[in-house]
Amino acid sequence: MGYKTHNLQRLLDSKVNVHHYQNIDNLDALEKYRAMHPLFTMRFDSEKKIKDLPFYVYDDAKHLDDKHEYLKQIMKEAQSSGYTLLCSDGYKYDSILKFNFVIEKQANYDFMMELCSTKVPLRTMYQYKTTIIKGNILERKYEYINRDDNKYTLDDIAFVLDYVMDKPYSYFEGTLYQKEVGILKEPIVIWQTD
Repeated sequence: MGYKTHNLQRLLDSKVNVHHYQNIDNLDALEKYRAMHPLFTMRFDSEKKIKDLPFYVYDDAKHLDDKHEYLKQIMKEAQSSGYTLLCSDGYKYDSILKFNFVIEKQANYDFMMELCSTKVPLRTMYQYKTTIIKGNILERKYEYINRDDNKYTLDDIAFVLDYVMDKPYSYFEGTLYQKEVGILKEPIVIWQTD
């Protein structure tokens, strides 16, 4: 089991909402996962903290004819590099996301938040224009570094900041959705923390 999988388990143990996930290390398990999840993402996972490991999206509609070969190639690539796959069903909710976000929070509650409302996996949000907001959570004062064309409300920003305010982490990667999702059925899912 890899670093990212351990992080998700730690979050869930701390009552922080995450999407349903499974760590997979063989093709049979991957095929069984696919049978239950026609839309999902696969991220390579390692015992070491490594950034930007390979990331793939599976969609039955797009891979209907070659699904076995596509998954077989990904599993072979992961195994030959000594990785497992962290699979998540979060991709199926991209159509109802409000925005993906990355937040850095200081001990004095100063924060910097980058968000993107394009309906894509958080992993790919930096391929699109982002909005950067900084300020102080307690004072409710926000300053925009750039605004771009992302769709959000100040109520949404306040809701996300309230959610992360009392969490014992200083870095968050997450998504705000239009409805409750994930294992704990909340409108926010956290993908990664420090």
